[in-house]
Amino acid sequence: MKIKDLSNLSTPESKSHTLDAIIIVGALVGRDGHPGRVARFRLHHALPLVVETYPESWVVITGGLWPGRPATEARAMADWALGQAVRHWGEACGRKLEQRLILEEVSLSTVESARHTAVLLQQRGLMAAGLVTDELHMPRAAYLFRRSFRARRLTIRLLPARGLLVDYWQRRRYVRLTKFILREGGAWMKLWGRGILGHEQL
Repeated sequence: MKIKDLSNLSTPESKSHTLDAIIIVGALVGRDGHPGRVARFRLHHALPLVVETYPESWVVITGGLWPGRPATEARAMADWALGQAVRHWGEACGRKLEQRLILEEVSLSTVESARHTAVLLQQRGLMAAGLVTDELHMPRAAYLFRRSFRARRLTIRLLPARGLLVDYWQRRRYVRLTKFILREGGAWMKLWGRGILGHEQL
């Protein structure tokens, strides 16, 4: 995905909602350490939010280290985001964003991301957070984060990145799109098989 004109983007989110943190859920990193297309899509949506709409909120990026990758998802996405912030909003913005970053570099699944992020926020006294991921992943992510957060009396607001499915469809990436949908369905089945669905706490 080509990222352009980020500094001219306006976000529909209301600034009347105070959020202590914005959580950006990690996604695949390439073998070169560069965030994959889905990861960049999530960041493309998140950057105007964290720079313009919620400029004082902490920014939590999740995602651990997969075999054969030179960096964690969280680190690779953070580095890419910082580069884009400097490019489109200036060096001062990049420095401020770097100071606000919290990297959760252990998780290798959405279940783990929800658990570990809830602990991180609670330890820092951050009680209200926004959740950024793509629209296909959001229902499952929302389910898991809400359950982890509820157990710790944290609140979460959904900030979905819309348009990923349309993007893949318009570019005729039908096989990849089908894989995404099947993988998401399989992930729901895995939660059911592990007995997570229907339980109030993770």
